[in-house]
Amino acid sequence: MDRRDVPLVLQPQQRFDTGQDVQPIYEGWQRNPDGGITLHFGYLNRNYREQPSIPVGPDNFFSPGEPDRGQPAYFYPRTHRFVFSVPAPAGMGTALEDGLVWTVRHNGSEQTAIAWLQPEWEIDEDTIVKNTGLGFGRAKAEWYDNQPPRLTGSAERPTVATGQPLRLTAVIEDDELPGKLPPQRGAGGTGQTIRGVPALTPPPDAPAVPDNIPWYRRPRPARNGLSVHWVVYRGPGGASIDPPDFQRAVAEQEVEPTGTQQRRYPGARPGSDASTAVAGDGWTAATFEATVTFSEPGTYTLRAFASDAMRLTPADLTIAVR
Repeated sequence: MDRRDVPLVLQPQQRFDTGQDVQPIYEGWQRNPDGGITLHFGYLNRNYREQPSIPVGPDNFFSPGEPDRGQPAYFYPRTHRFVFSVPAPAGMGTALEDGLVWTVRHNGSEQTAIAWLQPEWEIDEDTIVKNTGLGFGRAKAEWYDNQPPRLTGSAERPTVATGQPLRLTAVIEDDELPGKLPPQRGAGGTGQTIRGVPALTPPPDAPAVPDNIPWYRRPRPARNGLSVHWVVYRGPGGASIDPPDFQRAVAEQEVEPTGTQQRRYPGARPGSDASTAVAGDGWTAATFEATVTFSEPGTYTLRAFASDAMRLTPADLTIAVR
């Protein structure tokens, strides 16, 4: 029996490292200033470790019409919101049968997302900011006045051999919004999280639990200033990107210290609050450098996501690996 056939109420609480499918997600549609309409998509990779490469083709396509509409072909674990956008086809209607369908097949399962112009699915920048985990604690006016950062990505050369590091450069420009946020405040008391709940963290001398394949943790942008993060968007396999997290332009203590213990913002990693920009003031301009190393030959698309702490801008690079 396939475990998908077992009712959830009868299943023990469990997480699957591999063997699960990929669910494409329709996030909603948005009106553009020029009168056009944009459809937004994300995905859920139900695996906690497996990162499948599913090339555009019979197992990863749009219909009707052009099967390649810029969708990802390399899927990181778990949920990823607002990954890419597609212009709505001319004449698209408000009925389900008028929809544009994204289909992904993996591990013996076929999943689809249907995008159509149902009025309840209309969203705006406010919706996007809230659902990408950015913008909390900021004035409502900034959500609409802030313009997305401008991003230019480049590689030192268009081809590289497997196992050879390749330097990547990201140049970001931005307006003066959003403004600076103060450090997060906790509820008080050493040994508590910022919500005032006991941290329940092991002592510093506790032995580490062996984990040969660490779970993927999705990086998050800096709360202040400009930051950038590189991912594999398409390709025959993954890549080692250094640093693996968002690089930030403004060094910041994510939360205020309490006594002898610093309480970190949820999701922050050790060392992730240091500035790694090589140029720029960090607020209106920043330049970052990173390296990527491939283990499998083929053609890869790398995508950089630039953040101004509220909005994200993508930029792609194509690298030939021999």
